[in-house]
Amino acid sequence: MSFVSSRIAQSCTKVLCLLLLTSVANAWEVDFSRRQVEFNKVKNEDRLPASVQEDQSVNILSKVFDSVEPTQDIVIMNTEKGFVPAQVRLKKGGNYRIHVVNVNNKEKNVSFVLDAFSEHHNTVFGEQKTFHVTPKTDGIFSYQCPETAVQGKFIIYSDAAAPDRMPASK
Repeated sequence: MSFVSSRIAQSCTKVLCLLLLTSVANAWEVDFSRRQVEFNKVKNEDRLPASVQEDQSVNILSKVFDSVEPTQDIVIMNTEKGFVPAQVRLKKGGNYRIHVVNVNNKEKNVSFVLDAFSEHHNTVFGEQKTFHVTPKTDGIFSYQCPETAVQGKFIIYSDAAAPDRMPASK
């Protein structure tokens, strides 16, 4: 009896080991059938940054001979009470150099986020961050400081709106 029972025990052990090994081997299979092969690009034009040109088909010669407006400097200060100025008016197609300065005594290390132009900067107390902006789309775009929850606005206007405006002195 002992010979038969030991033989049965060995067979059961072998079958059990075989089942365990096959289940472990099956656990490491990776299903690639759901993997996305090609990623789709964003087709929604409203999601593009405001600094992206509307017409990309401009040739090099027209860029060389176009008159270039001088770059205008704009300073935005982050204070304890918010951004100064809270609204900045920019002309569509103009060249602007933006200087962001943190003068907030309470929050000495904060962020400046201007998502519409893909500008994100860390502003340290007393130091300035500089970047260039050339708006290509009309609209109102917000800039913010997430740490202090203050906001400001870039108001982009085009030349077409300018003739309707009259001087305040008339």
